[in-house]
Amino acid sequence: PAPAPPPAPASDAAFKGDELTTYYRKQNMLPPSTPVTVTAVTDSPVPGLKSGTLQVGVSPQIEEVGFVASPDGRYVVFQELIDVTVDPGVAVMKKIDLEGVQWKGPADAPVTIIEYSDFQCPFCSRGYNVIEKEVLPAYPGKVRFAYKHLPLPFHNWAEPAAIAMECIRKQDPEAAWKVYDKLFEQQGSITLETVKEKAVEFGGSTNLDRAAYDRCYDGKETAALVQAHKAEAASLGITGTPSFVVNGRLIIGAQPGAQFKAVIDDELS
Repeated sequence: PAPAPPPAPASDAAFKGDELTTYYRKQNMLPPSTPVTVTAVTDSPVPGLKSGTLQVGVSPQIEEVGFVASPDGRYVVFQELIDVTVDPGVAVMKKIDLEGVQWKGPADAPVTIIEYSDFQCPFCSRGYNVIEKEVLPAYPGKVRFAYKHLPLPFHNWAEPAAIAMECIRKQDPEAAWKVYDKLFEQQGSITLETVKEKAVEFGGSTNLDRAAYDRCYDGKETAALVQAHKAEAASLGITGTPSFVVNGRLIIGAQPGAQFKAVIDDELS
């Protein structure tokens, strides 16, 4: 007799039933009220496998969990499928909004450093010194640097300082870099009550429309940008300051210049 045909692979409908979601719910001890939905089931880049996504929770706090599965859905790995021929730093950099960013260094520099920091954080002041006095001077023309805000909730003037800097940047970008310098260099002399005026003093702009600045600061017109920076940091898994992304590679904390140089030299090579 002719051999029996091999069993047909399960259709995508198999991934929309209860078995996969029930297992995931029990594995992670999720309550019955938490939605778990299978979506985006496709043929995996690995021949013979399926891949898809579990959506866990409700908007706006949906967590997406990638999975790779056997065709019948019986065996599953809950993990994103990774192509090791693709530079992981590229994926990290895609999460960073570089539109409208003000740079130090040439736009075509081979190494990009993005800092997420807090003007009131003493460790961030150390990080500032390392970047400005050691790292950037050592790589003229080879590194571009941008600063983004991650004010911590227990620092009472850090977010107002970020708002003030961005209000000044709207009028005079070069003055904003002076504000950045002085906020770190004179960190100990700043308070919640003085930060608004200190930012104006530090910027020293002769082009500043004071009424427009007051409206911007008092109305928190740049607070949404600061919040966007915070959300972006969270998407990268960054929770502490200072934190740096160097061509997609994370450096956490006020590390010595040698650690930055090791990463930069590796990228340049």
